[in-house]
Amino acid sequence: MTLFSKFEVLEDPRDIRGKKYKLIDILIMTIYGILCGLTDFTNIADFMKLKEDYFIELLNLKNGTPSHDCLSDIFARIDSKKFMEIFIEWIKEIIVSTDGKNISIDGKAIRSAIDKVNGGNIPYVVFAFIGEIGLRLVK
Repeated sequence: MTLFSKFEVLEDPRDIRGKKYKLIDILIMTIYGILCGLTDFTNIADFMKLKEDYFIELLNLKNGTPSHDCLSDIFARIDSKKFMEIFIEWIKEIIVSTDGKNISIDGKAIRSAIDKVNGGNIPYVVFAFIGEIGLRLVK
């Protein structure tokens, strides 16, 4: 299933008046930002602005790309649990389709940080990269 078809079932809680962007377009642009490693709406909106020509062509946008306030407002109103369920289901489908593909795994110890919650253990960051589909997962 495509990203469009997965997320089109998510209910748009906004009033029809004054909508400049389709919910699916905002979700797709935001997911692009998340998959590029961005973690907040300001950086995602800046990323969208840098890639505005690409998104205008890809999604046939009429109003350019949304601001960080627009992203924040929408994500505050959508059903976050349903969004995460759909997102995880979509990622699982991608990972299942990697049968026979190479997954590169790398890990790094963050030596200057001590995890006080877990008895002073050194935290680790683990990366998995599936080159054939360009997917990077971080834990």
